[in-house]
Amino acid sequence: MTLRDLFSCVLRWIRSQGKQARCPQCNSRACVKDIRYIYTRNLRVLDTSERDRALADLAVERAARRKAEQDAAEHKAKYQLLQVELNQLRDEFHSVRAVSQILGRNPIPTKPATQASSLEQTQTSAYRGQYELMKSILLSNTGNCRVMASCDYLNALCVSQPSSNPIFRGFGIRKINTIDQRPLKYIHLHGQPIRDVSFHPDAQDGILISASLDKTLRLTSLLTDQVVQTYQCPSPVWSCCWASPNPHRLFAGCSNGTVQVFDIRVTSGPLITLSIPDNFSPVIGLQYVPQSDEHTLCPGGGLLVGQLSKITFMSEEPDTTISSNVPAVEAATEVVDNRSNISVTEGRVSPDLFRTNSNPPITPVLQSTPTYSSYGLPLEGSLVSLSLVPDSRHFLASYRPSHRLPRVRHVLAELLREEAPSSSEIPGDRLSYTCREVHNLWAGDRMKMLTRARLFKTSAADNTLLAVAGCENAGGVLVWRCDTGMRIQTIQPPDTTAENPLIDICPYSTTSPTIGFSDRPMLALLSERTLHLYRWTTADS
Repeated sequence: MTLRDLFSCVLRWIRSQGKQARCPQCNSRACVKDIRYIYTRNLRVLDTSERDRALADLAVERAARRKAEQDAAEHKAKYQLLQVELNQLRDEFHSVRAVSQILGRNPIPTKPATQASSLEQTQTSAYRGQYELMKSILLSNTGNCRVMASCDYLNALCVSQPSSNPIFRGFGIRKINTIDQRPLKYIHLHGQPIRDVSFHPDAQDGILISASLDKTLRLTSLLTDQVVQTYQCPSPVWSCCWASPNPHRLFAGCSNGTVQVFDIRVTSGPLITLSIPDNFSPVIGLQYVPQSDEHTLCPGGGLLVGQLSKITFMSEEPDTTISSNVPAVEAATEVVDNRSNISVTEGRVSPDLFRTNSNPPITPVLQSTPTYSSYGLPLEGSLVSLSLVPDSRHFLASYRPSHRLPRVRHVLAELLREEAPSSSEIPGDRLSYTCREVHNLWAGDRMKMLTRARLFKTSAADNTLLAVAGCENAGGVLVWRCDTGMRIQTIQPPDTTAENPLIDICPYSTTSPTIGFSDRPMLALLSERTLHLYRWTTADS
C-alpha cells in the first residue's frame, strides 16, 4: 500500500463516520483537518541486498562455529573420560599382576620375611572382608526420609522422616538404637522437610542441630527429647554443621547463598552473615575445617561451603579489632551489633542449655568472633554432596552427570594452602587456598535424586579412607578405597532399585560400658522408606 492510498483510507473512514468519528487509540474526536500531509524533496532507494546476504552468511557461520565448538568440547570431555577409565584399568591390572606374582612366588607363606612385608599383609588384610547386612528397618510407608546422623556415645542413630500423626503434620527425627537395632521415639521438629542434621564431633552433650525448609534451625537434646533452641533464618535452610572443637558456634547454609553463623549462648539471632561473592545458589553442604599446626600443607582452619555450582573455602582468622581492656559484656555487644545489627544490652544473660548454671553470663569467648575470607576452589560441575575428613584435609565432592561428563563423578581432593603473588608486605595477605585432585571415582550415568556420598576413616587407629556413594545403575552403593582409587565392593540392599535409590550414608560405631567403642566399622544406608544397617566382616571374624 502506498502512502497516498493510506491517506485516502483514513480520509474515507473519517467521512463515513461523520461527526461521530473518534480515534481508536485515545478515543478523542477526529476530523478531516487533523490530517497532516508530509512532503519531501526527493526519495532515494538503497539496495541492501548485499548487506542482508552478508548478515545471513555471518549468522550461518556463527551457528556453524558454535556447533563446532560444542562438538569439540564434547569430544574432549569423552576423551578425558576414556583416559581416566584407561588409567584406572591400567592401575587395576598392575595391582592384580603384582598380587599374582607375589602369590606365585609364595604359594604357602609360613612366616613374614621382613617387618615391611608384615605391615603390608596387615594393611591388605583389612580389605579382605566386606560389608554384610545386619538388619533392614522400615521407617515410613509414605517415604520422604532424607538425612541421618550418628551419635556413637549414646548408641543412637537419628533419621529424618515425616510425621505419621494426621493431627501433628510435619517432619521430625526417629531415634534408632544401634545396639538392639530397633526404632525408638519419634521427635516432632519442623513443619517442612528436614535437609540436614548434625551432631558435634567432640562435645558429648547429645545436642542435634536440624536444618529445615521452614526457615528454622533447631537444637534438640537427645537426653530429654526436647527442643532447646530455635533460630529463625531469612530463607530455607539446606545445610548445617558445628565449628569443632568450639562447642558453641555453628553454621547454617541457606537457599539464598548465605551462611548464618550462630552462637548457642546468643539466642536472639546470628552473629554474622557470610556471603559468597557473585554466587546466590543454595548452600547444599557445609564442612568445618579445624585449625591444626600438624598439617604443614594446610594448617589454617575455616569453612568449606558447597553450592550447586561452586565450592568455596572461607578462611577463618580471629578478630583482633576489640581492645583487651574492654569488659567482656561490652565487647560481646559490639561484635554482635557491628555484624548483624542485633541489639544486645549490657548485662544480658543467655540460658544454659546443659543445665550446669542457671544464670551464666556472656563469656569473653565472644570477643574472638572470627573474620572470614573466601577462596574459590578450582572444581566445576553440578554439586550434589560434600563430605570431609578434617584430620587429613581430604574432602569428597560429588557431581551429577552433564552433557560434558555424562557420568556421576566423585572427586577426592585435598585442601592446600599456597603463597599467592601479592605486593603486600603482610605475610597473611599473600596466603591463598586451593585444592589438589587425588582421584576421580566414577559411577553410573543417572542420578534421579540429590543423594549424599560419604568420606570417612575405617577406624580411629587406621588412617585409610573409604568413599561410599550411591549408584542408581547398580541399585545400591559403591565402596572405594581412597589410597588406590579402587572399588572394593558393591552393596545392593533389598528393595533398592533405580526408582528407589539410597539417598544418604552414615558410618557409625557402637560403645558399651565394658569394652568402650567397637573397632568394627558399621554403615547405615537410607532410602526414602527403609534404613539398612551393615557391618564389616572378615574371614576370621
